[in-house]
Amino acid sequence: MKILVSGWGILASLSTVLVAQTPDSSIADLSTLDLEELARVKVTSAARRPETLGNSSAAITLISREDIRRSGAANLPEALRLLPGLAVFQAGTRDWAVSARGFHQQSSNKMLVLIDGRVVYSPIFAGVFWEVQRVPLEDVDRIELIRGPGAALWGANAVNGVINVITRPAGETVGGFAGVTAGTNDQGQVDVRYGGSVGQRGAGRAYALASTEGGSDRPAGGSSEDDWQFGQGGFRADFNQGNNLFTVQGDGYIGGGGQQLVLPAASPPFVSLADEDLEVHGGNLLGRWSRRFSPRSDLALQAYIDYAVRTQLSQFGRIRDATIDLDFQHHFGLGPRHDVLWGLGYRRITDEVSGAFPVAFDPPSRDVNLVTGFVQDEIAVIRDRLTVNLGAKFEDNSYTGFELQPTVRLLWTPSLRTTLWAAVSRAVRTPSRIDSDLRLVAQVIDAPPITRIEALGSDTLEAEALMAYELGYRIVPDERLSVDVSAYYHDYNRLRSVAPGLPVLDGDVLIAPFIVGNEAHARSYGGTVSATVRASSRWHIRTSYTYLNMTAGLEDGALPGTIADINPGLNPSHQLAIWSSFDLPRNLEFDVMGRYVSELEGRPVAGDEVEEYVQADARLGLALTPGIRLELIGRDLLSRRRIEFFQSATNPGRGGAIARQLRARLTWTF
Repeated sequence: MKILVSGWGILASLSTVLVAQTPDSSIADLSTLDLEELARVKVTSAARRPETLGNSSAAITLISREDIRRSGAANLPEALRLLPGLAVFQAGTRDWAVSARGFHQQSSNKMLVLIDGRVVYSPIFAGVFWEVQRVPLEDVDRIELIRGPGAALWGANAVNGVINVITRPAGETVGGFAGVTAGTNDQGQVDVRYGGSVGQRGAGRAYALASTEGGSDRPAGGSSEDDWQFGQGGFRADFNQGNNLFTVQGDGYIGGGGQQLVLPAASPPFVSLADEDLEVHGGNLLGRWSRRFSPRSDLALQAYIDYAVRTQLSQFGRIRDATIDLDFQHHFGLGPRHDVLWGLGYRRITDEVSGAFPVAFDPPSRDVNLVTGFVQDEIAVIRDRLTVNLGAKFEDNSYTGFELQPTVRLLWTPSLRTTLWAAVSRAVRTPSRIDSDLRLVAQVIDAPPITRIEALGSDTLEAEALMAYELGYRIVPDERLSVDVSAYYHDYNRLRSVAPGLPVLDGDVLIAPFIVGNEAHARSYGGTVSATVRASSRWHIRTSYTYLNMTAGLEDGALPGTIADINPGLNPSHQLAIWSSFDLPRNLEFDVMGRYVSELEGRPVAGDEVEEYVQADARLGLALTPGIRLELIGRDLLSRRRIEFFQSATNPGRGGAIARQLRARLTWTF
């Protein structure tokens, strides 16, 4: 008998054992730029300061707010599907698995996600609860993606990549906006926003949104229990005082929906089916000040607080966490050849988990402190031709102490149309609460004696480590074509594993512990090729292909019975995407995105798999007036129902079946 409790990797492993910053300017519409201009678009994620996309020594790409609008995306994960090399899988109405370069699972813990400089991963498991990241997409300026480590600047957890969501300055959203969406599967959303001037040098906006979604389908038919209702509101204000920029912004949210959990029980029949509501609420407040002294000198200071509560009474009880984060950085030129960026940071996280059985944390509350510093020197070896970037992040955290994450990056630009780059980097993922403090009853076996299988965290864990080797090539061979190629080899060590401990007798119950350790390793290699084709002034085509090969195993000397908490089969070997964007006469827009994803192999105990699939989304947009737009959107049009990812806590089995969806959206900008 196997108990399916959570999508977290530790539980999957146990099941196996049991059975066997702000940009210089907003980017409104990349499609209006020629391909050479596109290469000069500025991004901030790879260097923590503005640099041109064509001169970045990292596998970085972006999508603009116009791209997001024309995709018809209803939420942030849907918008992320547009990014080359990123795997985005839906496992139910509200559950998503998002990662780059492997380690795909709902609890993906090697991708750092930022929203306007605010880290949004949960300190409980170092992953993202995507259902509460409901950024109003109309307010997003762009989303930048770094594939590969960004730890030398952004720190721990920026192992396989960085997703940076950057919203528009308030001065660009003056006026009103209202949108209404209705669709199949009881989907609906209403969102409003209004912005205006604040004094002579400032602007502000406020927004509110409310959405509802019906439960996903079960694989065998019927409705699941993971319906979702969500509301959020917030504001942003920006003030420009000469060379000083001030920003203050905040959000608050509340949401809830059904869930069905299969859990172990302390008494016969030693298993229970829990139908209950998941409830969430929280908020954040951020302030930022930046000052520019000259084109080569500036500094920025940012602070934010974040508070979140998640209630799952039968599983975790109530999870509360609060974060205070301070970040300072200073950029200056040092002579004609050196461009230096350095900074300091401090983060304090306080959390409390009130669960008892089957999931508890020991201790139930913990304070975690993180002190960081970084330095980066961009050296112009040959001006406008060869650049060397040397950098490192220094961290001291409450789990593993001091960590060093260096990088060396080379950038060669033999011509204005050609860029080659290479990088060697080290990145780490530090433990989270689930690694160090977990006390989980995974299964109770009704046999004399009654045996309780438990997973136990460890306070002696080391940080997971990655050595990454990357190459990249960008070229604009023609005014109608641009190509971006990146390849990598990743060597992971000290990955999470679970090993059997010594059984102990507690009264009439035999406790069989499995202890979290660092006895696994993995190797992966692959790459992404993407291209943009401007077929005509009205027709643009973007395509990308991603390949991934991963193997995993145990370190030498691992105890018998130890298993690696990693399943390479959850990573698709091949992904192919094609997006055609066409402007038709009479103010019509037609967009079609097709994607192919190769099969995902199931966990060994299940013996199942998610089959390869070809899927298509489409959008037809009509500008009724300059301010009123009607859109008809179709999702997953090539199948009535299909499985996209594996087991989730809210959908026992392989996960919720994703049904074909049709929706209409009406927006008014005034």
